[in-house]
Amino acid sequence: MPIVLLVFAFLWARGGIKNTAGQVYETESSYNYIEVLERDGYTILRLNEGQGQHSIYHPEDLDYNGPWLQFLAAPFFNPSPYLPEDVKSMAILGLAAGTVARQATEVFGPIPIDGFEIDPEIITIGQEYFRMTMPNLNPIGQDGRWGLAHSDGNYSIIAIDAYRPPYIPWHLTTQEFFKITRQHLSDDGVLAMNVGQAPNDHSLVDALVTTLLTVYPSVHVMDIPNTFNSIVYATVKPTTFENLANNLDHLITRGDVHPILLDSVYRALLFQKPTPEPTIVFTDDRAPVEWIVNKMVLTFALFGDLEELR
Repeated sequence: MPIVLLVFAFLWARGGIKNTAGQVYETESSYNYIEVLERDGYTILRLNEGQGQHSIYHPEDLDYNGPWLQFLAAPFFNPSPYLPEDVKSMAILGLAAGTVARQATEVFGPIPIDGFEIDPEIITIGQEYFRMTMPNLNPIGQDGRWGLAHSDGNYSIIAIDAYRPPYIPWHLTTQEFFKITRQHLSDDGVLAMNVGQAPNDHSLVDALVTTLLTVYPSVHVMDIPNTFNSIVYATVKPTTFENLANNLDHLITRGDVHPILLDSVYRALLFQKPTPEPTIVFTDDRAPVEWIVNKMVLTFALFGDLEELR
């Protein structure tokens, strides 16, 4: 090897991959470039190109104004009165460093939580930097669809947050996959899914709602303010936003409900969206998720307000 290449190899080995402000750790796994940042007392997990925050931790704050909190509202679409203690178990597909699991443990108590995370290195980092050490959490280093299909679990909530902005893995969007999720939900179970969207373009959300309605009797949508995210809820029982409002009234009168749960339910009501018109049904044979997302991104880049991205 020429001496100049030896010098560059030595310097590269000594230096990091990125030099981001606040960086406390970085590595490359078989699946991701992984970066941990510390900013103003918050620990942040970023992956790959650094778009979005995949997990966040603060020892005192549990409300991070992102999609994580909105998974908590899911079971309260059931008829009132539905109580926090009615939530018996949870599965998370896309555990990351455990933000959703920590919030759910605070709200529902130490319920069993199975967290599927395809990248085992992220689980290790979550345990070391994000205090993802709750004894009720069972982190599983597997692909979420495969792991759920081979699980014996039956859950009150299945949260899907397997997200590489702006993409969702196509095999987590199909009719066949949603049939698997329903098989693993309790009689009053609810699926909740984090989905990307662009201003004035909900085509991916619309397709997922259309697909879910072939498996579930009721599907509801909320947009998360100041983000490019929506949460889609699908319920085993027929449900309505009116149920959610009635449950919020009941939770407020109890006086012993965790405030982030009240915030989650309130936001779901405040930012609810009407059920979209039917579009495409995604199947394992036809799920053009990347095509739809690419079109959303290109249209926004050409005609959108780029200031919204800053």
